[in-house]
Amino acid sequence: MKLLDVITGVAITEANVAAKILKDPKLTKMLTIAWRHDHTLPPNVIARLGPRPTEHSIAQAWSKLLDDTLRRNDYGNLSADGKFDDWLTRLYINGQADYEDINGEGGDALGAWKALSIRGLLKPKDQDFNRFTSIKQLQRIRNDRDYRRELDRIKDSERIEKMKREKSDIVLIDNERYYVIAPFNYGACYIFGNAEGYKPNFCTSSSSGATWFKNYAPNGIIVSIVDKQNMDNKDGKWQFHAATNQLVNGAQENRHDLRGNDEKFSKLFPGLMTQIADAILANADQIKEMSKDLVRGGGYDATKEVELIKNKYPLSYASGQEDTDADEPETEDGPGRYRVTMVNSNRSAVIPAESREDVMAQVMRRNPNITRDQLEDPEQFTIERLPDEAPAGE
Repeated sequence: MKLLDVITGVAITEANVAAKILKDPKLTKMLTIAWRHDHTLPPNVIARLGPRPTEHSIAQAWSKLLDDTLRRNDYGNLSADGKFDDWLTRLYINGQADYEDINGEGGDALGAWKALSIRGLLKPKDQDFNRFTSIKQLQRIRNDRDYRRELDRIKDSERIEKMKREKSDIVLIDNERYYVIAPFNYGACYIFGNAEGYKPNFCTSSSSGATWFKNYAPNGIIVSIVDKQNMDNKDGKWQFHAATNQLVNGAQENRHDLRGNDEKFSKLFPGLMTQIADAILANADQIKEMSKDLVRGGGYDATKEVELIKNKYPLSYASGQEDTDADEPETEDGPGRYRVTMVNSNRSAVIPAESREDVMAQVMRRNPNITRDQLEDPEQFTIERLPDEAPAGE
């Protein structure tokens, strides 16, 4: 005869600890006594069982609590390993641990042991699970200095795998140079920040990122960018949120200098912002559908998002366009008149020259204190080639 879980109504299998307990009347009785004396059990579970729970219903409820504990630890799902259910149940009925001990400490302690064991990282004396007779003994594994670094690495890996399964995003660009996504949940932001390459300090990919994602996402689309050729550097990862005037590299340098970051992005990635805007428009329907749960009114409006991008990041959006317009004459260099302007003082001079290079050479000859680096820094000097003068009589 199959047993039914009184909470879920689902048949429980022989591997489930409830089935094992209910086969042994003595074990069933001991569990019932321990349950009735445990004041740390979840109130909602107690309420569901009613004032006079049967031994049968207590065994099933206990089994579900154990499964939940073992499924949610930091190092992977342990609920399928029957020996852990048996071990924790034995501690419970013998009065060595209550539910709070098991749920608050037991699951993580068992997860840590299992994670190290299956990777062959345990010392011989710690490999034999049968020698552990309490949760406190297992906790020594987690606190051991020799194991702590490995456990942190494993925990990060497990979290990344979990986030990969849960992430929701749209890939806007994926080519030899760039990988660009629009994330639609915290999982996608976390993977972008932590899976590989430089670890950016974006709040949306931090340990508290779920809260920040919910704060930003309803206001407008978030776009996350990886420069595959430079992904181990702070400038190899960028993120922008036009709705809140943000465009920052992985270190969030000059976070509040939108114009400066727009200029930097335009120079690092000419033409990329236009490609991103085009990709948003090309995926408009899918973006709208996938963001319905984030945005009131039925998801992101791709057209409005692109207009916002054009307005907030004009230099990045305009960058690279001259390279794609073969009919537009080249006016940046060559013989002609150039206006050289000192940004701080707004003083300028018009200099006839053979090329932009010739202009800089003339300026440095006339002003030995001015360097090439200064002339090439747009925050100090601008050099503009003026239109050719029309011949007299025209």
